[in-house]
Amino acid sequence: MQDKNLAINNYVISFMLSALFFLFIGASWAAATNLQTHSGDWQKKGYSIKGNWSVEQRGDQHVIVFDNKFKTKKGPDLKLFLSPTSIDDVTGDTATEGSVFLAELKSHKGAQEYVIPANIDINDFESLLIHCEAYSHLWGGTTLK
Repeated sequence: MQDKNLAINNYVISFMLSALFFLFIGASWAAATNLQTHSGDWQKKGYSIKGNWSVEQRGDQHVIVFDNKFKTKKGPDLKLFLSPTSIDDVTGDTATEGSVFLAELKSHKGAQEYVIPANIDINDFESLLIHCEAYSHLWGGTTLK
C-alpha cells in the first residue's frame, strides 16, 4: 500500500511540475510574441476615419498598428499625437496641449505601423489623435483606455 501511495504522490508531483513548466513556457512564449494591449476604432471629429487600430507589444517595444482598412480624408500636415485629454474633450485648438508628437501620418489609407518611443508610457495618455497641425484641425482620434 505504501508503494502505491508513493507512486501516486510521485505521479501527482510529476504532473504538477509538468503543468508549471508548460505554464512558464507559455508565458515566456506570449511575452516574446506580439501581444495586443489596446485596440479599437476611430471617433470622427472633423473627418471620418475608418478601420481599426491596435497597440501591440513586440518584445520591449509598443507599436501602433493601423489595419489595411484604415482610411481617412487626405490632408496637409497630418500627424499622430498621444494626448492626455479624452477624445470627447479635445478640439483642434487643444489637440497639441500636453500631447506627445509620435509621427507624421504615413498615408491616408492602408495598413501602417508606428513605434512608440521607449521613454513614452502609453498608459499616461487618454487618446490617440490624427491632427492637421498646420491648420489646427482635428481629424479624429480614439480612446486609449
